[in-house]
Amino acid sequence: MSDYVIDASALVLALVGKTDAADALRARLPEMRRHAPHLIDAEVGNVLRRHEQAGHIGTREADTALRVAGLLIDDRYPHVGALARRAWSLRHNFSFYDALYVALASHLDVPLLTADTRLSRAPGLACRAELV
Repeated sequence: MSDYVIDASALVLALVGKTDAADALRARLPEMRRHAPHLIDAEVGNVLRRHEQAGHIGTREADTALRVAGLLIDDRYPHVGALARRAWSLRHNFSFYDALYVALASHLDVPLLTADTRLSRAPGLACRAELV
């Protein structure tokens, strides 16, 4: 089993994506131990809300996705203290939200799994990133 920090973009892709990449990611999930900052729950909820409001997903799919999202993270980490300080030090290259994932992946020495192309190629990335 491989460990990854998974960000909200990858988790949302796994939850509601309708592409081959989403299918491939869903197939890999059982083989992973998934880590994330507590922030992921709020970010995923916000993205699901936007998808529902835009008509990309229905209410039932959004409700189910939010419920399942809570089950897909094996280890959550508080985004205060050392993690927040490390993320803050990355603020010149990343939003604080993204920096929390990068800092956690760096601290755990595991890859960051993301569907965000910009993040995966950002200068100053302090961890390995895998684009899905």
